[in-house]
Amino acid sequence: MALSSTVLIALKKLEPDILNSIHFSFFEFMKYETDDLRNERIILKKDLVDRFKNSERQKNAKPSKTLMSDFLKFSKILDDLKLAEDEGNILEAIKWAKITEICNILRKIESSDEKKVRWALLFLLAKTGKEIQIKDIKELLKNFKISNIDRALQKILKTEINSGLTVNFDDEKISIESEEKLSEHYVADAIEEKSRRSPGEIEQDVLELLDEGSYSNQEISRILEIDEAIVSRVMTKLRNQNKLVLSSFGTKGFRFYTTNCQNCPFGKSISSCRKDAISYIVSAFKEAYGIELTSQDFEDIASNQALLGIKRITKMSKKFTMTKLESNMYENYEILLQRVVNNSIGISSKDKKSKELSVSPNLSKLPKIFQMGLKAGIQYELQLMKNKTTSQKDLPTSSDGLLQIIKDSNKVLQSLDM
Repeated sequence: MALSSTVLIALKKLEPDILNSIHFSFFEFMKYETDDLRNERIILKKDLVDRFKNSERQKNAKPSKTLMSDFLKFSKILDDLKLAEDEGNILEAIKWAKITEICNILRKIESSDEKKVRWALLFLLAKTGKEIQIKDIKELLKNFKISNIDRALQKILKTEINSGLTVNFDDEKISIESEEKLSEHYVADAIEEKSRRSPGEIEQDVLELLDEGSYSNQEISRILEIDEAIVSRVMTKLRNQNKLVLSSFGTKGFRFYTTNCQNCPFGKSISSCRKDAISYIVSAFKEAYGIELTSQDFEDIASNQALLGIKRITKMSKKFTMTKLESNMYENYEILLQRVVNNSIGISSKDKKSKELSVSPNLSKLPKIFQMGLKAGIQYELQLMKNKTTSQKDLPTSSDGLLQIIKDSNKVLQSLDM
């Protein structure tokens, strides 16, 4: 989950050591003990300090002679972060929701050494732009009991390199080559935990996913970004309620489930669900392609979930042709997938003389829709070559060339997971 601009700006300006200062207590005070002040436009700083002194959090704290001066410094922090307007003895236009947001992220960081290291990285990256000295990170974190900062740094950097961050590092410095704003998100976004959803929301998300295809617990965990243990508990509950059925077994003993059409969790009958999906697809194909489909075209589709999956893809494909954002996204996604194809097909290094085609099993991992397009393209090219060879009977080499193309094409087709 990406950090909001409010939180990102705050973490770039505030030093991690604020967690060891009275200012962190002020943030918590502003979040937890000011509910009755949220509608007031102007608040006296003295009133806030008096309230802080008498708050539940300060009952056992020693009286501080510098409390007022500390709060005045905190007021300037709020002003600098555009969280309030610091006007002498008063605070105006306080952004309570944003203060709460920052307080929440500080509390998350407080409980995690890795998040503290990421914060230090972000803070220094905002100061230096590209190159960060390891000693500066350790200096920023010297007041925290972090057992092995070097190990934490290596773990963070390796994780983000695998995600696409371009960075070089050794025992002394870190050099980040990726664009600065992008680098900030690579470093900092993991500070935010995945969104928390209620059990009811998770069950609904799982059911909606399984209503359009079969998935294993592991796939559900990855797609919905939910801990696998939570997914396991939800799946057990849904199976006990007879809302799911086992669809098939996969490799490594994985079980794949779909929703149970005999006990539809959405209250639909099998026939009405099927009719609605077919009607939508027929109408969409007629509108987009001028093709008249009938119910007979769907007789080989055994499950309603498969139909609903086709309906979803059809619905989304219409959207992708209408917006610049999705059009640009798919153009560039195609380029990325084409790199997989280019790296997966080549002449075997062992058989350069015979020009033996080498095909990597990575092709079978490509998205199914892309594999379908690749398959259709290969088959269309073969038909064109066949027609050309047939019309040029005076070219004996054409037939030999076609046979080689057919052999290579079949090798590629066989490698697809279709």
